[in-house]
Amino acid sequence: MKSSLQTFFISAVLSLLVFITNSFAQTAPLQYYIQSYHLESGVFDGKGSPENNPVEVFSSIIELHSVPWIQLHFSDSNLGDGSYIIIKSVYDGLWQKLNSVSLEQWNNFSAYFNGNAVEIKLFLAQSDKQVFIHIDEIIVGEWYEGELPLSICGSTDDRELSNQQATGRLLSPGCTGWIIPNGKIVSAGHCLTSATGSTVLQFNVPPSLPNGTVQHPGPEDQYSVNVSTRIFVNGGIGDDWGVIEAYPNSVTNLLPIQAQGTYWPLAQNYSPDSIRITGYGTATGVRNQVQQTHVGPNAGSSGTTMRYRTDTTGGNSGSPVIDALTNVAVGVHTHGGCTSSGGNNNGTSFFSTAFWDAVEQGIPVELISFRASVFEGAVELNWMTATETNNSGFEIQRSSGGDFETIDFVDGNGTTTEPNSYSYIDRDVPVGTFTYRLKQIDFDGSFEYSQIVEVTIPAPVAFALDQNYPNPFNPSTRIKFAIPEESDVRMSVYNTLGQEVAEILSGRLREGFHEVEFDAGSLTSGIYFYRLEAEKFVDVKKMIIIK
Repeated sequence: MKSSLQTFFISAVLSLLVFITNSFAQTAPLQYYIQSYHLESGVFDGKGSPENNPVEVFSSIIELHSVPWIQLHFSDSNLGDGSYIIIKSVYDGLWQKLNSVSLEQWNNFSAYFNGNAVEIKLFLAQSDKQVFIHIDEIIVGEWYEGELPLSICGSTDDRELSNQQATGRLLSPGCTGWIIPNGKIVSAGHCLTSATGSTVLQFNVPPSLPNGTVQHPGPEDQYSVNVSTRIFVNGGIGDDWGVIEAYPNSVTNLLPIQAQGTYWPLAQNYSPDSIRITGYGTATGVRNQVQQTHVGPNAGSSGTTMRYRTDTTGGNSGSPVIDALTNVAVGVHTHGGCTSSGGNNNGTSFFSTAFWDAVEQGIPVELISFRASVFEGAVELNWMTATETNNSGFEIQRSSGGDFETIDFVDGNGTTTEPNSYSYIDRDVPVGTFTYRLKQIDFDGSFEYSQIVEVTIPAPVAFALDQNYPNPFNPSTRIKFAIPEESDVRMSVYNTLGQEVAEILSGRLREGFHEVEFDAGSLTSGIYFYRLEAEKFVDVKKMIIIK
């Protein structure tokens, strides 16, 4: 007869075996086959100078019979310094531009295109020589069949469709990847084990076809993964995580964090009451491998292992494990284990030291927007950062067609993972076209430039004198006025007796919107009048000094 200790030991071993047996990685591999295809463009030499625009020299339609999507593979090419190709889906008209740099970043593949046909065009830069493209094979999507094992916690699948902008679909292992504050991408380690596998990250994924066959977003929402940046561990439950980076998009030239404009905040916390999983799990019909989300209870997370009864399926590997109350990521989902009668799904928490180091290191100053607007002779610049590290601040630089000049400096926020908004107003800008850029400077003196924004300041259509602001004031106020043509201008201040008590300005000014500051430190409290004379225009307004 077995002792109670033996019985307990055998029961524990059996329970562990059941746990291990029911726990499985949750990928949903893309279903495809490789089709041989031969296309050669011919070789072309440009006949002009670099200033001439590229011209179309080759065009072809690539069409297969009854397939849901395709991806092209270029066996050889030479696109020189300025030549490029445009690939456009015949099905939906969405297109991708590839030059020599972006084609190399895409590992000589194109983005994924919906439908069975694409049009490809080659544009030749007139300074390039020996330009050509060769295609040797096409990756062809298969019609969806079957489902991978589910890990639904309970009798019903309670996931709902969602559209969280920081969460993407990682192909071709069929996983989920998501943006973190430093702009990198987190997924499960077992999704990154193959250097030729996880190569494309997609956002804004459209519904699948009614039979479950996946569809792809436009190339402007597809990113080639830089596989050389992979940092990952595939050590099983509690030790399964990965971090990667993506190249800029070949259409928009934006990184995922710039295009999506958001990320998942991070925290070390294994004790949230409820846990949300948002990812690209399998399902039936149009919901298959599109973004879905569900919230379930924490099932006893501890240490480096997250445990929860939140519904997931194949394709959810790599999804963020989210504190449903604070909407902060606390880990990465890796393994299924739920059944209709019990169990739990699993992930790796940020209490994994190596994982935390990988996601926290090197948070740069991530500029996610930079815009300019014009109003009455002034230019307002607005920009936003997603994260900042050692950010001393931003030089505001302006150009009217020549070299950029620094016009001011705006302090940064040092090091922070919180988004920050900045603004600056460039006042009294003359009529004309100007470009602006930011020079972001670290405390160690290193710097980076932003993109350039362009504005045009139109000339006013009539003379005008604005009310001073503030009013009443002490001791200074600002006065705006407009002149539609270059003029001799005089502005003076008078007391209630009509006596001139101050001259604000006198001289010839260019056309445009102008602003002056008047310091009334030498005047006593009371009512005064300021008068503008320009050509045949005269206007007078009242102002009040209170001391």
